[in-house]
Amino acid sequence: MNTLEQTAILLKSSPYWNERREAALVLGRSQDPQARQALMDALNDADDEVLQAVILALGNAGNEEAVEYLVLPRYLNHPNPYIRWAALQTIGKIGKSYVVPDVAELTNDEEWVVRNEAQKLLRNQVESVITHCSLESARRMVSLLTTSNAEMRQIIIDAFLRIGPGIKPHLREFVKSSGKPVQTAMVYVLGKLKDKESIPALIELLESTDKTIRKTVVEALGQIGDESALPALIERFGDSSREVQQSAIAAIAKIGKPAIELLHEKLRFSSRKTIQQNVLFTLAKILDKSSIPYFVDCLGSTYFIVRRAAITGLAQYGKEAIDDILQVIRNVKLPMVDDLLKQAENGKTIGIRVRAIKALGALADHRAVHLLKRLAASQEPDIQNASLASLAQIGCSCWQRCGALAVLRDLRLAPDVDLIIEQLDDDSENVRLRAVKVLQRGGNPRAVPALLQTVAIDGNAIIRYEALRAADELASGDPRVVEAASKALTDPSSSTVQAEAVRIIGRSPENAYLEAILDCLKNSSWEVRRNAALALGNMGKKALPGLLERLKKGEETEKESVIRALGNVGAAEAIPAIEEAIQSFPADSPVHHSAKKAIAEIREKEEQKK
Repeated sequence: MNTLEQTAILLKSSPYWNERREAALVLGRSQDPQARQALMDALNDADDEVLQAVILALGNAGNEEAVEYLVLPRYLNHPNPYIRWAALQTIGKIGKSYVVPDVAELTNDEEWVVRNEAQKLLRNQVESVITHCSLESARRMVSLLTTSNAEMRQIIIDAFLRIGPGIKPHLREFVKSSGKPVQTAMVYVLGKLKDKESIPALIELLESTDKTIRKTVVEALGQIGDESALPALIERFGDSSREVQQSAIAAIAKIGKPAIELLHEKLRFSSRKTIQQNVLFTLAKILDKSSIPYFVDCLGSTYFIVRRAAITGLAQYGKEAIDDILQVIRNVKLPMVDDLLKQAENGKTIGIRVRAIKALGALADHRAVHLLKRLAASQEPDIQNASLASLAQIGCSCWQRCGALAVLRDLRLAPDVDLIIEQLDDDSENVRLRAVKVLQRGGNPRAVPALLQTVAIDGNAIIRYEALRAADELASGDPRVVEAASKALTDPSSSTVQAEAVRIIGRSPENAYLEAILDCLKNSSWEVRRNAALALGNMGKKALPGLLERLKKGEETEKESVIRALGNVGAAEAIPAIEEAIQSFPADSPVHHSAKKAIAEIREKEEQKK
């Protein structure tokens, strides 16, 4: 009996595990078929140490038949991690391109040695498969995409991309019939490979109930970039998922100018606000000049989100859109409107009145609004319907002017200052407010007189406030602005206007406004009192006598504001007067709180002077 036979007998029948283990390692160094068979027979050994040695020895012996056994769950899912590791290592050595999902699952094994070996094995197998561009190799790769290991899925996807165009026909087979993980990966790869022949199958998948698949398909169609997919992509503007809608916008923008005509058509015939908005978003990414009129029309939409999208889009065109925008703002008030107003109210027949009402709507002159609102309550159906329709037209026209002004505001341009100033007399408060914003951001001091007139006469307090703020920004310290602010101190209906007026006057070196600001310390508005206290602090010690006098006779609210102002002035001689003034108030009162803070501020400022 030769040494090889003795070793095989020892492996099979020795009662000592360590002898069997050593015998397995010896047989692994032999290429004799008898040795390989002895190792195969030992795969049923009950001892883990021996079994591990047998599996590793089979790898050294090069017995490829063993792979069919080692991929069985009894080895790959063995409770002992070192058995699992040994099985993977041997498969890697002698298994060539043998790829199974069970191996892929071990990339998530709880033991790092097993995970590491499984990942190493699969990477090597993937490299091997790349050299065999066949349907069978594609099937092997696709079967691994079911793994929950994201890193391994990406390795396999990258492998498909490395194989290149030759793999396309094989991948198409899996687009329709596979589960979600495989389907999503196939769509992604076909998109990256720009496979135009897969477009019909991809478009069918857009009806999937799974939003992830729809999103991936949309992105793939954008990668392919073929015009034939445009109608299907545009339909995704109405998708139930916002993510899919946004992906459709990006995909169509990639295709670019070939989509413009279809997008214009969709904008004309769709009545859904979400679709209109998405069309505008897409056109804004393509930025073709032919789309500017469509953006301008949408400034007058009845839907806020559509108007907002139109404003944002036009702003991206910049100066290229200025002429169209200014044309919207040029709302010429025609003399014929007066005659039409008379005919609409007192025309001899219903027909004459209806025609006049419709003409008023077509002219979109805001002067007709009051009459049309009355006529909309008419008992005569024709008059009522025509009035409502004309009101809608005028409203849209107003929104269009507002939108055009908003674009100029966003661009920080006032290319025709006189035209914008004219809008300060518009009947629509929204138009006037946006005109103020445009003049403010336009940066032209020539608008200051018109803004100050608005401060004096406009009936809307918000507009008066914004106009005063705009005038101050354009001409800070200008005597005209300060004078207008002094008049606004007594604004009867807006504490916000008063507070802004105090802030402006407080920066003026003129003593003439000292008494007026002192009076603001007893204003019912906290904001006005706060700004007055800050303004008096800016004036410094010249405000001190007046503050000390009011500290003696003021009510609680006024005293609190006076004390805050004294803290802002920072004069040490005010401390005794403050301490005396708070004697009649409880320790937890707002007056005491303000006094404590003011005294601390005064002392801090005194220390800084030293």
